[in-house]
Amino acid sequence: MTTQNMTKGWFVAAATAAAAILPMTHTTAASAEDSTANKADANTNKAASWRAKTVDDVKAVVLSAGTEYKVQTGDTLSTIAQVTGESVDDIAKANGLSDVHFITVGETLKLTPADKQDNNSASDALKQAVASADKAASAAAQVATTSAADNTQYTNTGAVAYDAASQPAVAAPTYDTTGNTYPAGQCTWFVKNALSWVGNNWGNASGWGASAAAAGRVVDATPAAGAVAVFAPGLDGAGELGHVAVVDSVNSDGTITISEGNYAGLAYHVRTISAAGIQFVH
Repeated sequence: MTTQNMTKGWFVAAATAAAAILPMTHTTAASAEDSTANKADANTNKAASWRAKTVDDVKAVVLSAGTEYKVQTGDTLSTIAQVTGESVDDIAKANGLSDVHFITVGETLKLTPADKQDNNSASDALKQAVASADKAASAAAQVATTSAADNTQYTNTGAVAYDAASQPAVAAPTYDTTGNTYPAGQCTWFVKNALSWVGNNWGNASGWGASAAAAGRVVDATPAAGAVAVFAPGLDGAGELGHVAVVDSVNSDGTITISEGNYAGLAYHVRTISAAGIQFVH
């Protein structure tokens, strides 16, 4: 082969290779543009699906949250503030928020303004006083029942001989009821207002049975008018923190009539239900 023919062959091969490369480059660019457009469409659809919740949407969840609330999709600081009765600025200040228009899903917000949090700290002494009163009254809460037949006194520790002459006079237990430290509007707050003997430091509703027993109160499955009804989470409509109510009456058919706060979003509610599965604090 001559040098001229070799050179001519080299140019043909180079031209063929270039022609093969050009369409591949064009196809790759088009694919990248399609991918970018699809991502943009997805983001647009996601933004369009977001909807701000109304006050009614968040009311039940916020009211059952206590003093802190975890932000959910669709929440705004404005609707949360309307439910709690606090101002947007006060809640923002309590949480160190610089922009009242921006909260993130999963963020935990304090629902009590900073000045009220300081006031709550001042109630620690009151809580300690209530705890001391509860312990002092624990002996009186061991209510004795005397049997006329065998003159025996029954207590929580069993049967013991009863000698009336040797029994010291025991005054009725007293409790510090100068304040109600439970979050306003909650079921615990309602019961404390209705029954002054209830302790101020019993925690969430689901734990009231254990707290009351530790304070010396009688806790059992027997309903009585004037007792506290304690509902476990999920029982008779109770939320994840449980529920408490006041027993107004025990009916002839075995049902009980109760009054309660913060049930189904209502500040006051009365209903008649079965006593099954409920703890009662006396």
